[in-house]
Amino acid sequence: MSLGEEIKKARIDKGWKQQDLQAATGLSQKYLSAVELDKAHPSFDVVKRIARALGVSLDTLAKDDGEVPPQPTRQRTRQAKATR
Repeated sequence: MSLGEEIKKARIDKGWKQQDLQAATGLSQKYLSAVELDKAHPSFDVVKRIARALGVSLDTLAKDDGEVPPQPTRQRTRQAKATR
């Protein structure tokens, strides 16, 4: 699961609405919604604040689901080809 999905799951498991998490963190509901939908990428400090409010560890929110992220590919540019 993504970070946003883990945050949403932890919030729902606690029986909270986004408004409850908003009150506990001081973050706007609009921002929290964007985080849960993976449309915003919170800083480490914000993730810590959310984890503390939900009473879960950072490990819980940053679970590794076993997926291997795609590796960037290097593409040769025309200039690099020309200098060979």
